[in-house]
Amino acid sequence: MTKITIAIISSNKKYEYLKETISCAQKFDADVFVLLNGADGIIENFLKQKKDSYPKLIFETLNDKIDKSSARNVCIEKINADVIYFLDDDAFFTADNVKILREKFNKYPVAGVIGGPNLTPENSSKFEKLSGIMLSTYFLSWKMSRRYAAFGKDRLTDDTELILCNLAVRKSFFQRYNLKFEKKLHYNEENLLLEQMKKCGVKFLYTPDLIVYHHRRSSLDQFLVQVFNSGKGRALMPFFMPSSIHFVYMFPAVFVLYIVWSIFFKTKFIFLFIYLLLTINNIANAFYNNKLRLSDIPMMFLISISAHMSYGAGFIFGLFNGALWKIKK
Repeated sequence: MTKITIAIISSNKKYEYLKETISCAQKFDADVFVLLNGADGIIENFLKQKKDSYPKLIFETLNDKIDKSSARNVCIEKINADVIYFLDDDAFFTADNVKILREKFNKYPVAGVIGGPNLTPENSSKFEKLSGIMLSTYFLSWKMSRRYAAFGKDRLTDDTELILCNLAVRKSFFQRYNLKFEKKLHYNEENLLLEQMKKCGVKFLYTPDLIVYHHRRSSLDQFLVQVFNSGKGRALMPFFMPSSIHFVYMFPAVFVLYIVWSIFFKTKFIFLFIYLLLTINNIANAFYNNKLRLSDIPMMFLISISAHMSYGAGFIFGLFNGALWKIKK
């Protein structure tokens, strides 16, 4: 039987969420490995007490905090399992995801990686729910929108539909192709890894059955920082693997440059008008499908437009950052 172990990196900031994550794993008697990234007495005591009633829970503590990618590489090294199931410390599942994964890996032996959507928890705030809805729209997130909605049927896919908070990988592929998470990438590290695996011939599967509930950022500023970093991470990927770039990811950056150009130089705002029409259509669809209130529309506009701007600004910043790496070399 395929052995699957859940890998969780504890960030020392999400104690209540971590308890929720561990509880859902215990409910289904899953094997869990928690890496406490930086000493934290409260969380460490909780894990020690939890282990008494949950023998399948294993944890280790790194006294000195390291970057997220290096922490995940420690998990890969320490976990003894056929499949490593990466789960964020602020995510949980309500179905037996380990059982689902075991069935999917047996049904699709060609798949080396299996992932699914991360949905917004029901008890989330209004802003968290609206940001989750907007992330699931095609105009805002392109193919990445499938990460935020259970869509379609089981299918082979690429990194655009997969996300690290809900991702299972056969451990043998890390060893066979000598692959690790890139420690210089603090965002989009899984996308680079998946692109490298794809180049090695590894197949990816998206299944809408593998659902996790992932807590969103609680305010607009936190959300935009996350989006900015995502844009930055995407722009840095080609500096490690040039073939990983796709022109679609450049659109928000081009839009930002267009807005800046329009402010300082006389130009027609036809493209801005087209963008606003597309935004209105996207929000109208989201409004209709999710049965929202009219009072939600202004915030949906704000989330959509500011997210595109933040991603574009992050992408531009990432390009400059990557160029500086090259110059310093």
